[in-house]
Amino acid sequence: MSILLLYFLTILTYVYLHHPWLIEAKTHPNDGFSINIFHRYSPKSPFYNSSMSPKEVYHRLVLSSASRHRQIKWQQSNIGVVNTNLIPNDGDYLMQISVGTPPVQLVAAVVTGTDLTWFQCRRCALCYQQNTTNFDPESSRTYMNLPCDTGHCSNLDKTHLNCYQNENLCRYWYTYGNATTVTGGVMGTDTFSFTSMNGYDQCAAFPSIAFGCGYQQAGVFDTDSAGVVGLGSGPVSLVSQLGPSISYKFSYCLACADSQSASRLRFGGVPEDASGNGCVTTALVTRDSSTLYNLELMGISIGQMSLNMDRKIMIDTGTTLTYLDPSIFNNLEVMVNGVIGAMPVSDNPLAEPVLCYDTNTEFLTPPDIVFHLNGGDLVLKANNIFFVVDNYLCLGIVKSPTDGDPMVLGNMAQVNLEVGFDLLSKTVSFSPRDCSQ
Repeated sequence: MSILLLYFLTILTYVYLHHPWLIEAKTHPNDGFSINIFHRYSPKSPFYNSSMSPKEVYHRLVLSSASRHRQIKWQQSNIGVVNTNLIPNDGDYLMQISVGTPPVQLVAAVVTGTDLTWFQCRRCALCYQQNTTNFDPESSRTYMNLPCDTGHCSNLDKTHLNCYQNENLCRYWYTYGNATTVTGGVMGTDTFSFTSMNGYDQCAAFPSIAFGCGYQQAGVFDTDSAGVVGLGSGPVSLVSQLGPSISYKFSYCLACADSQSASRLRFGGVPEDASGNGCVTTALVTRDSSTLYNLELMGISIGQMSLNMDRKIMIDTGTTLTYLDPSIFNNLEVMVNGVIGAMPVSDNPLAEPVLCYDTNTEFLTPPDIVFHLNGGDLVLKANNIFFVVDNYLCLGIVKSPTDGDPMVLGNMAQVNLEVGFDLLSKTVSFSPRDCSQ
């Protein structure tokens, strides 16, 4: 009997020391865990290029934001495009995630404006160039193809689902944007593991997470990323699948792109001081797509000047800049010009639609900009919403191409805010804090 007990304790000790997440995730399922995420142009990024100037970095971010905004516009249109959009740009925050048994570490974009999590898989018939590790389902002992009659398969967009009962494989084929970017593959399940930010490199592991294994990709893709981790509110998103184990809650705190510190993403629990001074909580608004997180924007103000409106604005971590309707933006520009006391230059370093002001000719004091939400006022601090390129001060809010385009609250406006989502209460909260700490 003592030999059996000793054997059991030996096995238990080995599991705890070498695979602590197997105990950690089950013992404290609702306490939550935090992981590091990073902006691809941050010094913390494995893709950091110290030879790139700030002008080059922001130029790429402006271009990628425009690409991302076009994708969102197509996503929300009623022209048969899938409701789960692809992120073919390079302006995102990235995370490291381990998939399979044994675990393979992948780098993927973290996106709140999409539902489906997918990775490019080995032995793909049509592949985009990828500079990071991809996933090989045949090398994982816990990978399983998803049959046609499962709930996750039925939750996919039916117009982009090819589920052949004779082979019983849940195949997907998605067309994005202007139909020049596509991805196709097989839905499967495997164990997802996350390294927690608790100082002990402990992990949380979750079995049987459904995701897309991409075997056919064509178009413009991010070569630094193995795919996308979808944090949308739809039924196949990672947040929805983790569900009760994280109390249907997650939050993130984004450091600026040039920060020497990593940003963080938290699943479950409640961040410290989440309801502290300056916290704003507002209801999420359902639009045509249940994947997206939309808020009700009641107005915008700078000092004593204000604009009134009743519009929906989408929260998105995949878009750098914030997009407003042309009519709203034009009025905002007048307000900004008046407070700054200068007009934007016509030959700015980033070109339209970004507004830039010459700091050599005027003493410029950029203002805070307040977004009045249904539930409170979100203050966008000047040092977040304005940025400096060469000798120019530029505004991180831009004009959408046409009226009626989706309005988007981009990740630059969310820097140094703890942004918390509660899928059960359908609310989102914003709490000011230093996300570099």
